[in-house]
Amino acid sequence: MKYLYRIVNVIFAALVFPAALFLDGIILRASTTLADVGIMEKMTFKKIIDILMGNDTFFGIPFESSTFMWPEALEPANGKLIAAAVFFVLTFVAAIFIIFWSVFSNKRLPVAIAAAAGIISMIICSACFHSATSLITEGVIGIDDLFGEGILMSLVGGIVRIDTIAFAGFHNGIIICYILILVWTAAYYLIEIGEPKEEKVKK
Repeated sequence: MKYLYRIVNVIFAALVFPAALFLDGIILRASTTLADVGIMEKMTFKKIIDILMGNDTFFGIPFESSTFMWPEALEPANGKLIAAAVFFVLTFVAAIFIIFWSVFSNKRLPVAIAAAAGIISMIICSACFHSATSLITEGVIGIDDLFGEGILMSLVGGIVRIDTIAFAGFHNGIIICYILILVWTAAYYLIEIGEPKEEKVKK
């Protein structure tokens, strides 16, 4: 039974990685003030990686990593974005810890703590990301600020706005994986509590 518990932990923890890679990662929607229309794109993190590697396009536009420079206009959001990145990484650190711990140990408390830490990290990551991107969606940072100055960009910035930048669902998948680990750990603990009683009755 202990081996089953450890194997299931490894499976649930390992599912965190495909959940992050293949579930919808970020949803982005741009609209125009001239009409009630907009374009929206959902991107998995796999697609984001492909875009950065030059193997895919963003809204039909190829990404040139050699000419890309981090916009200075994002400076007010840099701290929050860095915090989001740190907690994003910690989410996977928790999964890796659970995998290795389950391989070498039967103790349940560290697994439960790591799963809880994974959930908390993902929630904080989501909150930091939402707080950072709200500067763009609320118009504090405009499109012309992000993509350069000039008459053309000023005109575009006046009629086009980014109204949605948010996590699209992958974070819920990750949280569900950790919740499953917690539920499985609690269920195993309850089963283990009942085992000595059964042995006493038999004796």
